Amino acid sequence: MTPSLTDEPRTIQAVLDRSALHSFARGHIHVGELLIDVADDDAFMGIPTVALLEAYAETRGNQHATALLRLLVTLPGIAVIDLDAETAEAVAHEVEAAEGDLARSHAVWAAKEHEAWYLTTEPTEVTELLPPGQVHVIPRKDA
Repeated sequence: MTPSLTDEPRTIQAVLDRSALHSFARGHIHVGELLIDVADDDAFMGIPTVALLEAYAETRGNQHATALLRLLVTLPGIAVIDLDAETAEAVAHEVEAAEGDLARSHAVWAAKEHEAWYLTTEPTEVTELLPPGQVHVIPRKDA
């Protein structure tokens, strides 16, 4: 079973958006390196379920990418951020500013809610949604 925020209180230090999930699914090392740093701080990296859903949908047919996403959600230091009825109402306030992008809305809400880093390969997509100091850019190319 995937760890969930409803299981126990967790400190979320960073939140992955859909683009960061894709980076991991392509086998890039950046997210994994940051996960080690976050786990070393006894904190967690959060994965919003809507961003995870979109990442799975966009990698359909790519068994390797899907397997890496499945692996990521089972790693120590990862917490899946569920979208329940209460959270859905709160996330809805981000949808208009995110131009209807539900996955981005959930990830932005999670970063704000947990006062966490927002990890993305698409920083220009959130310039109006989060302060620049809260956005951590994941390189598009592997190291």
